[in-house]
Amino acid sequence: MKKRNIFVSLALAGLLLTSCGNQDKKENIETSDAPLKVAMYTEIDSLDPFNATAGDTKTIMDQVFDGLFDVDEDGNLVPDLCESYEISEDGLTYDFKLKEGVKFHNDKDFTADDVYYTYDILAGLTSGEPKSSKFAQIESMEVVSPTEIKIKLKEKSNSFIFLNTQPIVQKDYADNQTKPVGTGPFEFVSYTPGEGMKLKRFDDYHRKDHVAKFADVEILRIADRQTLIMALNNKDVDLATGLTNDELSQIEETCDIHSFPQNLVQVLGLNNNVKPFDDMRVRQAVAYAVDKDEIINTAAGGRASKLVSNFSPALKEYYNDMEEKYPYNPEKAKELLKEAGLEDGFSVKLTVPSDYKYHMDTAELIQAQLGKVGIDVTLDPIEFSTWLSKVYKDKDYEATVSGFIGYVDPIRVIDRYVSTNDKNFINYKSEAYDEAIKAAQSADAEEDIIQNVKDAQEFMAEDAGSVFLTDPDNNQALNKDLTGLKSYPVQKINLEDIEKKND
Repeated sequence: MKKRNIFVSLALAGLLLTSCGNQDKKENIETSDAPLKVAMYTEIDSLDPFNATAGDTKTIMDQVFDGLFDVDEDGNLVPDLCESYEISEDGLTYDFKLKEGVKFHNDKDFTADDVYYTYDILAGLTSGEPKSSKFAQIESMEVVSPTEIKIKLKEKSNSFIFLNTQPIVQKDYADNQTKPVGTGPFEFVSYTPGEGMKLKRFDDYHRKDHVAKFADVEILRIADRQTLIMALNNKDVDLATGLTNDELSQIEETCDIHSFPQNLVQVLGLNNNVKPFDDMRVRQAVAYAVDKDEIINTAAGGRASKLVSNFSPALKEYYNDMEEKYPYNPEKAKELLKEAGLEDGFSVKLTVPSDYKYHMDTAELIQAQLGKVGIDVTLDPIEFSTWLSKVYKDKDYEATVSGFIGYVDPIRVIDRYVSTNDKNFINYKSEAYDEAIKAAQSADAEEDIIQNVKDAQEFMAEDAGSVFLTDPDNNQALNKDLTGLKSYPVQKINLEDIEKKND
């Protein structure tokens, strides 16, 4: 007998009630002659889904690739390439029924072999070298038919179902790094580093009621913020995200503004392996010295939520609404520094991805705030692509300000800080934290999952693993002549939904 996991069934409420039948009839599309122009601040770090790391890259490439599931505006998983699924009683075996009649952009049929191929590379079943530690939990897979695949896990994982938003690539297709081919609403046309990317509508897209309204899309790399503001006002750019409050005030006449919580965790990351941040008293002192309210009111213009740990209140059910452990108190910060033998303060280099104005603005405020307690901060602005390799991968830094995109899976939001995770860029180590995450992954009852996720937040906050700052609103600007932009509790844009307003 097969059943649904309690956690999964709640997160996927209404999954099988979602109608697929209405997708078989293609709507009449009124195509715009001009391309849809979208601004992007950072450089694409890889066109190949296996190698892409940056959230902005994944957002753009989501237009080209599909996963078994997608995410709706409420944060629920909804069918994409998967039609339905079942989970065994022991929570180890997943049987996926795939959608028929789906085509890749090169007119090849999508089948279970493509899912097997994708997950085999990620899990390292054939190579012995997993591309993703998340997928290394897969023990075996079986293609039952062209539209059915069975996946068995090594141990129960309540996070596994959420991994199935992973882009599916075509079996044995070797050119995704130069000419990516997916099943998404847009086909790849070209990419020029430093300039941007061109896409075109995929007329045979399998979701017939979501065939794109624009025939062409241009992704424009615009690193300079004033250049972006001018482009929006001149209508040389139709859509931009991640705008600051000050920037919004400059484009109100030409753009519709969309602001909403984005489930992002902005952090002042402290490398726990580097002196003096290996001393918890110093980390606590830094936490006491940071005025988050000033950051929210100044850098965010009031459009942000204050964080007390490594979790955003956007996922309300799993959020630990505890009191802040180390609220703003400069005098207490000085006392702790004296206790740690640093009465005269110390110097620190604060590495910041310069592509993100909000993080740079935040870093400048923190520089001034820490200076008041004797901590001399030198800002080290670097491009985000360099930040990914230097800070996130190599952990070659002292302190940093950055942000991490949210997920609908609450465990995935916080398991990056498990001591054995190579993504644990702050080098945080806590047996209690590790155990809480492990218990959340294997729990049978949802209330146990919730409790363990909340406990993990408490452990991180108590240890002052780093200073978790804000969840800034995602401020988006859309040309007033257009409509259809939707908001999601993850970093995501569905460009196929955008269309011209009716005159």
